[in-house]
Amino acid sequence: MQSTVVGLIAEQVRQRPDDRAMLSFDGELTYTELHTRANRVADCLLRAGLAPGDAVLVRLPRGLALGVAVLAVLRADGAMCVVDTGYPRDRVRRMSQRSGARFVLTTRDLATDQVTGPSAQTPRVLVMDEDGGVTTAAGGEGAAGDTPPAVAPSREAGAEDIGYVVFTSGSTGEPKAISMPRRALDNIIGWTLRTTSAEPLRTLMYAPLGFDVFVQEVFTTWSSGGCLVVPAEERRGDLTHILDLLVEQRIERLFVPPVALARLADLACAFDRLPTSLVHVAAAGEALHITDQVREFFRRIPGCRLHNHYGPSETHVALGHTLTGPPRTWPDRPAIGVPVSGMQAHVRLPDAPEEPAGAKGELWLSGVGLAHGYRGQEELTAERFRPLPTDDGPVRMYRTGDLVERDDDGLLHFAGRLDDQVKIRGYRVEPAEVETVIRRHPAVRECAVVAWAPQPDSERQLVAHVVGAPGQPVEPHDLRAHAAGELPHYMVPQRIVVAETLPLSPNGKVDRRRLAALGGPAATAAPAGSVPVRPSVAGPGDGSAGEGVRAGVAAIWASVLGADVSTPEADFLEMGGTSLAAAVVITRVHAQFKVKVEMNEFFRAPTLGALSALVAERVTV
Repeated sequence: MQSTVVGLIAEQVRQRPDDRAMLSFDGELTYTELHTRANRVADCLLRAGLAPGDAVLVRLPRGLALGVAVLAVLRADGAMCVVDTGYPRDRVRRMSQRSGARFVLTTRDLATDQVTGPSAQTPRVLVMDEDGGVTTAAGGEGAAGDTPPAVAPSREAGAEDIGYVVFTSGSTGEPKAISMPRRALDNIIGWTLRTTSAEPLRTLMYAPLGFDVFVQEVFTTWSSGGCLVVPAEERRGDLTHILDLLVEQRIERLFVPPVALARLADLACAFDRLPTSLVHVAAAGEALHITDQVREFFRRIPGCRLHNHYGPSETHVALGHTLTGPPRTWPDRPAIGVPVSGMQAHVRLPDAPEEPAGAKGELWLSGVGLAHGYRGQEELTAERFRPLPTDDGPVRMYRTGDLVERDDDGLLHFAGRLDDQVKIRGYRVEPAEVETVIRRHPAVRECAVVAWAPQPDSERQLVAHVVGAPGQPVEPHDLRAHAAGELPHYMVPQRIVVAETLPLSPNGKVDRRRLAALGGPAATAAPAGSVPVRPSVAGPGDGSAGEGVRAGVAAIWASVLGADVSTPEADFLEMGGTSLAAAVVITRVHAQFKVKVEMNEFFRAPTLGALSALVAERVTV
């Protein structure tokens, strides 16, 4: 019988009780300590009435308590649903409702902010303290320790019970809650260990909270007896800090979106700071593009393997491919590979059976990794998860909407999307959800959101094209602040383009291809306003920098952001810059001026004048 994740972790506790399971910015835990704290929280959940498969909303910041909480939920036979503490209040309320959570695990500070809203079932809020103790939030039913002794559930959780719930962007304007069964969790962790390493490796907790890769990196680490290294949430976006962690903490396994991998490779090669301890890097979240610097990065770490993982949230990783041979021979767009164990891939055209090698068609997936569907959205579940005929009879499959092509070796290659769904820095985004939120602003009559990149190899950005309501002035800053109040940071458009009308195609629909072409510098010469999420640290004044240095820095900004930069007051974040884009700027500044600028220095005062002054000062020293 295949071992479950819970069983694998219990075996690690027995084999290595004093080894470190977590090394976090806020402390560390051995396997014995993790086991003890997780059991304490699991007992509290059982005392409170948790039944197998019940969803528990985990709203905790990155750190020791978060690790304890997710293991506790799994051990109590519940389903973890991790929510980023930085999400807007209303979105958390909607996620709580969509998940069907019966309980919320959170901090005392966040407990007072917990929003349940109108719901047929209000979740019970449980507060975790620093030592893993749990109490009921003020106004609840009393301390968790005062509830009756834990009663063993009528049954243990089975393979079909929900193991975790993740959210993805929804075209209706609401996030979709995906129910993943325990069979899917056990399958993906077992496959990851077999295809990377079952050895106890030090792994960085880098994935965004609440996404499927977070589940993979955490439980892959503990199922193999490794140590999970946890950066502070506010430092996670600083790639120079992440590179330092990789080097200083001798990280051996890394799960990373392709765009972040490319930026890390740029930084590591530019500053000659290579994380030579790495032995496995798994790229997932969007199409992997192998750049020259990525090739150089792996050439200089010959013991490290690169794995390309493919899969929507509805299946987690469904296909995989490990790149082989010298990095200089790696193709620009590597294959997404073959199905992981327990999964099957089907390439179909609307009116034809599965295609022979070389044909292009839509990818459908089946197997043990399929989700149950979308919680509370039966019609959408029936639309995307369908029983389709095969030689062995009808099989339940998930329609990905991705175009793929099978080569002569049987490897599948990603060939694009059938719909408007896009990936932004590894996050899946339905433009319709962003459009729905922006249209709620009283100054907006029409809105269309597209993804656009300043250059073919640069980071994709969300651009919102809006038509104002009659008599209502449109202020880009206000629109972005409005969006930031309802959406996660990665779904807030980095640019707002105000237009008289939106271009239409011959069939009367918004012509999104023409919109993408309008996202360039001419349409966005003025700053688009800022989302109030950037560091609010006072920085040095702009000072005076040599005109040559300022012109050079301005040219770098323009190439990265795709927008003209004309004044010292131009703000990198207000112009749509992100931490990943900042990593590119820092790398190019180093290449051109031979000076090193730390990312936290840049973000203290992210204006053209401030950065130019800093560079000029170091050039002359």
